[in-house]
Amino acid sequence: MIERTEGRVPLVDRDDWQAQLESLYAISVEIAGLRELSAVMDRALEYCLALTASTFGFVGLVDGPETMDVAAIRGFVPDRPDFYERFRKIPIRRTIFGIVILEGRPNISNDVRNDPLHRGAPRGHPPVETFLGVPLKVREQTIGMIGVANRPGGYDAGHERLLSTFANQVAVAIENARLYERQRQMIADLQQLHARLDAARVEALLHQERNRIAAELHDRVAQIMFGIGIEATWCREQPGVPEPVLRSLDRIRELAARGAAEVRRVVYDLAEFPESGRELVEELRRLVEAYRSEELQVELVLEGKPRRLPHALEDTILLIASEALTNVRRHSEADLAIVSLHFTDQAVTLVVQDNGRGVPPTLLTQCANQLGHVGLRSMRRRAESVGGELHLQNGEDGGFVVRVVIPAEPRW
Repeated sequence: MIERTEGRVPLVDRDDWQAQLESLYAISVEIAGLRELSAVMDRALEYCLALTASTFGFVGLVDGPETMDVAAIRGFVPDRPDFYERFRKIPIRRTIFGIVILEGRPNISNDVRNDPLHRGAPRGHPPVETFLGVPLKVREQTIGMIGVANRPGGYDAGHERLLSTFANQVAVAIENARLYERQRQMIADLQQLHARLDAARVEALLHQERNRIAAELHDRVAQIMFGIGIEATWCREQPGVPEPVLRSLDRIRELAARGAAEVRRVVYDLAEFPESGRELVEELRRLVEAYRSEELQVELVLEGKPRRLPHALEDTILLIASEALTNVRRHSEADLAIVSLHFTDQAVTLVVQDNGRGVPPTLLTQCANQLGHVGLRSMRRRAESVGGELHLQNGEDGGFVVRVVIPAEPRW
């Protein structure tokens, strides 16, 4: 029997076939217990060289209909580091080794140089004097071959029989190692999928919770801030309000506007809204409804395809619209105001127009020179802070028109 001692495999007596069979059985059991494909091929080659007293050998695995991959080699150290990678893929042709795969049978050549099937070897490959190749078969399918070379005195039928018997066991071990690797990869893939699903579930729960908090802020806190601003505006319009109180009410309105803008920023950062502009449109609709009364009818008109804008631009549009509607209610003596919002790829245009008495030309001139009406100057300042333009004019058929054009991306 073959016993491995100190990393070497001693030769067996070829004449003792029973002893050889027992040795092959022991070797096969050892190889069958290996799970790594590289370990199976490396150990198999070690035994192949020992069993046949060969100098070097290789394991080739079929890699497509016309190519063999030299998956393992032993007893040969190339002189160039890139040799193996350059020549490991070998075309399957009628050569001394290719015929083993093409015909699925062993092949012995004890005079390789003069063999009609010899096709030469790449530069740097050791000279091959004698060769024995046997197929690796799983059931009736040839999956590759084992080749050994340069046994002194050549190979005979006994070596062929011994190596072919061993190759049958190696083929099974290779197939099992492949199945094991595929199973391990499948388990790894399933584990990764499970981890991704768990991460996706966690992210979905976090997303749901963020949206819940954002909705609470939007529906409660933001509306409270908005109501404070509206109430302060109503109080400011009452007759006989002392000047200090007017200044305090203006301060309350400003703080309410800033608070609402901050809440909207937090809501914008927390939640993932669809790219439809729904939030801006809904906020503007609420604003219009808040200013609507028995004395003043306010309508909202939308043009173009609404989309989300940076929250600073949305805040600016809402604040200008609120200031414009406040002026309509306080100064215009109008009973109708139309708020229109027009979306294009380049800009968003807000227009607030009423049917009131208009604005004196001198006031328009003063506003153009950054003087005069505080509310009009405030609207201009807000528009310019985001790179927009504010246009103020009396309507052709009466009333007053506030028109602001804001680029789709802020310029500050």
